[in-house]
Amino acid sequence: MPRIKNIKGPLSWLGILVDVAMLTLTTLDLLWLMFDALYSTKTFSALIDPIFPFYNEIHNDFYYYDAIIVGIFIVEFVGRWIVALYRKSYDKWFFYPFANWYDILGCFPTSTFRLLRLFRIIGLTYRLHEWGVIDLNNLALYRIFKHYYNILIEEISDRVVIKVLSEAREEIKRGDSLSDEIAEKVIQPRQSELAEMITKVIQNGIREKYPQYQDVLKRQINNMVRESIGNNDEILQIARIPMVGKQLHGAINSATSEIVFSVIDTLVTDASDPENKKMICLILESFIDILINNKILNETKVTKEIITESIDLIIERVNVKQWKIDAGK
Repeated sequence: MPRIKNIKGPLSWLGILVDVAMLTLTTLDLLWLMFDALYSTKTFSALIDPIFPFYNEIHNDFYYYDAIIVGIFIVEFVGRWIVALYRKSYDKWFFYPFANWYDILGCFPTSTFRLLRLFRIIGLTYRLHEWGVIDLNNLALYRIFKHYYNILIEEISDRVVIKVLSEAREEIKRGDSLSDEIAEKVIQPRQSELAEMITKVIQNGIREKYPQYQDVLKRQINNMVRESIGNNDEILQIARIPMVGKQLHGAINSATSEIVFSVIDTLVTDASDPENKKMICLILESFIDILINNKILNETKVTKEIITESIDLIIERVNVKQWKIDAGK
């Protein structure tokens, strides 16, 4: 048994009772419309008259009886409109008729518009399903309808999304204003958050990776200093001093290497210190600001390629038919 849910006060209970009553009335009304249409044929009326001889008079006054039912539909429609206004279900008071256009057209006494009352049955049935009064998931017909409905919605929405993304990609490739708007309206308002995120990544990376490469950096600096000193004429002259030249050359080499490494090591270590986070954030934020204000990001080929390739990946993902994947499971 389905369990009734989303009940909020007496209006909700009244809404359920009205839905059930209107679903029953609309179903009977459509069945009667079909019966009366068949009765208009001589063959069917010849079969019915011996069984229900009084129906001929009802058939002759069919529009009168239909007008009574239409009157009930109109009263119910106006009542729901008032409830929608009370609950502020729509932004504007006149949105409700447009959202429920089939209810209005279904009240017109023509055969074409009467068929729209079928939409009323569908809407009422789904509303009762939402309430939990009935469970449509147990119906095979509903599951089939829902499956193909989801396929239709996915196909339509995918095509719309791909169309919009493709136009955006072409606009960026042409160098139109979209890339400027991305920089000014997307990146610039978040440059503080971006700077903080990049700072966090840099500091975490230094703390985790730098100790592993500290010795490698020291050896590399020693080699560079040794090579630079070996090519320096003044230092080479010191090395030629008798007795102490080589010792002085080695001492200068060693001291210079230690000084250079110490400076670089301190800079790298300080960069990972949480106390220096604000300073690094300010530097990165200023850097991002310069890139945006000077439109360096917009004019850089790499930036456009990153954006367009990102759009291509999104389009590729959208092109994946989820309903086919679900069907294969």
